[in-house]
This record gives sequence, C-alpha cells and structure tokens, in this order.
Amino acid sequence: MKRFRIAAGLVAAAAFASPAVADIPAGVPDALSPDPVVRGALIAMPAVWNVQVRAHLTGLRLKNGQTVTLPVGARTVQKEGTAFAVTPDGFLLSALHVVTPPPAEIAATAYLEKMAITGQPHSEQIAADWVKRTGARPVGLQPLERVVRASAAGPGVVHDTAASPRVVATDALRDLAVVRVPNIADAPSIALDRGEDAGTPVANLGFGSSDPFAEPQHGALVPSVRTGTIVETGHPEKQPTRYLTIITNPIQLGDSGGPVVDEAGRARGLVLIKKKAGGGAMAPTDELFRVLDEAGVRPWEGRTQTLYRSAIAKLQRYDIAGARADFRRTLASDPSHGLAGYELQQADALATARVALAGEPRYRGGLLVIGVTALVVAGLLAILLWKAVNRMPGVLGPRDRKAPFDQDHPDDPGHDDPYDLI
Repeated sequence: MKRFRIAAGLVAAAAFASPAVADIPAGVPDALSPDPVVRGALIAMPAVWNVQVRAHLTGLRLKNGQTVTLPVGARTVQKEGTAFAVTPDGFLLSALHVVTPPPAEIAATAYLEKMAITGQPHSEQIAADWVKRTGARPVGLQPLERVVRASAAGPGVVHDTAASPRVVATDALRDLAVVRVPNIADAPSIALDRGEDAGTPVANLGFGSSDPFAEPQHGALVPSVRTGTIVETGHPEKQPTRYLTIITNPIQLGDSGGPVVDEAGRARGLVLIKKKAGGGAMAPTDELFRVLDEAGVRPWEGRTQTLYRSAIAKLQRYDIAGARADFRRTLASDPSHGLAGYELQQADALATARVALAGEPRYRGGLLVIGVTALVVAGLLAILLWKAVNRMPGVLGPRDRKAPFDQDHPDDPGHDDPYDLI
C-alpha cells in the first residue's frame, strides 16, 4: 500500500511537471496500477492492431428472388475488428469473420444503414432478424478492402501505420485467420501461453463498441481493455466440433480477433464470440497454434517487445533511470512504437517530479525532523534495554518479584483467576 501511495504522489507531481502527458488519449493502462492484469494489458497493447474492412455493393437479393436497391449512402459498409501480432515481422492473428465478413453479415450491415438513412426503426438485432428471415445476400459485391493500423498513443500517432494486409491462411472451422502486414520488422508481438486454468484473471484488448454507428478511430488508436476471468474450456453443446474457452469479460462487437492476455501480457486466446447473456468465448492457444502451423508461422517476441517488457518492469520497480533507458532503446528498435514514446514521457515526468520533490525545502525540513525523532527514539530504547539488563528496580523489577498477573489470587490459589490467559 505504501508503494502505491508513493507512486500516486509521484504521478500527481508529474502531472504538473509535464503538461504534454495530459494530451495522451484516455484508455492507456497505468504501469503502476495495483491490478496485475491491467499491467499485463499495457505490455500487450502495442502489438494490437485495428482492422477495418470495407465492402461495396449495389443491393440485396432475397431468397424469393426480389432485389432491394440500396440508397447511395448504404452501398458502402464498413466493419471494424481487431488483430494482434504474433511475430515481429508482421504476421497477425485475427478472427476469420473479421478479416472476411460473411455475406449475411454484410447484408445485415447494409440493411441497417438503409433503415437509418430512411429514418425507419433500426438496430443490429432488427437487421440480423430481417436477413435471417428473408435470406438477403449482397448484390454487385466488389472485392473487399482491408486496412490495418497498429495501436498508437503519444508521439507514435504521427506515424500512420495504415497498411493493406495479405491473407496468408484461414480456418473456417475455427474461425481464425493469419494475415501478413508488409514491410514490418522489429515490431511488438505477443507470446502465446497454453494455460487454460479456470479462475485465471485475463484482459481482452479490442476496438469494440456498443455503438454500431461509431466512427472508426483515426490518429491515436487505443484499444479498450476489459477484464474478467477464464471460466472453462471445452466443446460447446450446440457446436461440438469447436473447442472454445468461456470468459467473463464484457465483450463488445468489434473486440473479435483481439487477444485475451494474462498478467504477464501473454495471449491465452483470441476473442471470437460476444454472448447475449454477458461475457464471451475465445479460441484457446492450442487452436491458435493449429492455424499458425498451417501457415508455417512460429510465434515469437523480438527485440522490441523484450526491451519494452524490461522498461515496464523497471518502471514498476521505480527504477526510473533504467526504465527511461529501455524506453529509448525500444524507440530505437521501433521508432513508431505505439506506447514507448508515451511511457518515456511518463518516466521523464516522474524523474522531474522526484528531483523537484527532493529539492523542496519543506521536504528537506521534514527529513530533518524525521531524523532527529528517530535518534531520540533510539536513545530511549537503548536506556530501557540497559536498565533491563542490569535489573534496575522500578523498571521491570528484580527477577524474583512477581508481576500482578503472576501473583496468586488472594481468595483462591487454584485456576479460577479471571486474568488467566488461554
């Protein structure tokens, strides 16, 4: 508790010492958070990517043969999801339905846009029910456009990481996909952990939102962090061919494809499902290894992630000088790192606050008072100890003199003394 009080004081002082830190987007986890899984999310966050898929179509064909013409504003639909890097050279894992939305999902989004534009009652559920009932499918669908962007905050936002990924491998049964981002080297990546123990605290990171019309994020891309625990892993009763892990995290639409990480910032799975009753389901790491093996990809963390891990660990130990050095090394390894620049600002502010605090006259006076008080107390303890050793009467008394609780009760020499200790 004392440690976090010290941290709170330094962070508060840092807020005044470095105004630039206040400009950082909200949502970045605190490196000094008392919740270990939140700190784990901070380690994993730079390896999380935003995924946007655009689909262009002209209308919807129903199962009865009728064609619904879409207004111009509903002919381009966009789906947003999440992915995360598993190698420093640009291999990402995501959900297949994020990378390649199924036709029914595209149709439902287009119908939702149509209803909103024409001022009719609309919701994602209304659109999904209509598509299921009518069997609507896209007409005039053009090739999908995919764009991915790495998480960013602070100085990292000046580097636009938008790229068009190449789909390397897909697994329709497991709803997983591997994509490759070109021209990537020494980027942050997440290691995989096969642990599935029930009750393990985990955090999922994703670009989900409860608002279906939320504008896609640009510039600073900070995924949301939602915490929960692992419940169980097995084959769902209604989908016996699938192997899923149930989690309590409050999953949102758009979190699909994002990692579920533990306190060490390592992935325990990939988000696939938002449950209506709350929580969600993820593909455990054994399933992720299967699709990676099919793609010939071996997941690993490189130099950038190792340096960033080290910097965060040192910051948590209040080794501010060491943390600043490792954050600088992280940026040297990956100049567009999503969070190292921000955390370096934080560490610089903490260092400035510590120097200012150490030079404060009131603080020096307080140290003097504490020092003098400590000397006085030490002196009194030394006198008491010396008297005890020399059996001086009036302090503890001679050895053969009984203390009040040792004297026999005057009325009953037995064991009925109300002061007997049990």
